[in-house]
Amino acid sequence: MTKNQGKEFEEQLKQSAIDQCIYIYRIKDVPPLMLKPNTKVSKNDFDSFIYKKPNLFPVELKSTKNKSVQFNEKIIKKHQITALDNASKYDGIIAGFIFNFREHNNETYFVHIQDFIKLKYHAENQIKEHIYKSKLNRSSISLDNCREIGVQLHNRKKKVKYTYYVNKLLDELIGRYGDK
Repeated sequence: MTKNQGKEFEEQLKQSAIDQCIYIYRIKDVPPLMLKPNTKVSKNDFDSFIYKKPNLFPVELKSTKNKSVQFNEKIIKKHQITALDNASKYDGIIAGFIFNFREHNNETYFVHIQDFIKLKYHAENQIKEHIYKSKLNRSSISLDNCREIGVQLHNRKKKVKYTYYVNKLLDELIGRYGDK
């Protein structure tokens, strides 16, 4: 059985962080098939915690073969947006999404939750007077949007798998969002 490409991305990102001596903790999902019927389980607020002194990074990882990621509740859940937004209000926490565009040179971007919320609001409400150079789509965040508002997570392909330069990304995020 082939592994889900999103899970492959998560594993490669985790291994890259470990190789660079960055603490990363993947919050485990409970497979629905493992539960007894009618059992309720709380939903994870996000996928992982990454830590680099002096900041904690709660992140939700999204990987797609498309040029955009849908705002659709099946893809980006409201409780994830709320949890990342709430987390970002504490000192020393930099929260956001990491979007991976597999079919587009594996471009990967961190988008701070506040920047994501603002873009989503402008897109969904079709506000004509917005500050973005890239086109806004009412139902998704595009690769071009991520290039504009995000911070790129550089990577390189070895033979089959990718190595992500997590350390470089975190340094840039701390410089941009730290001590706010």
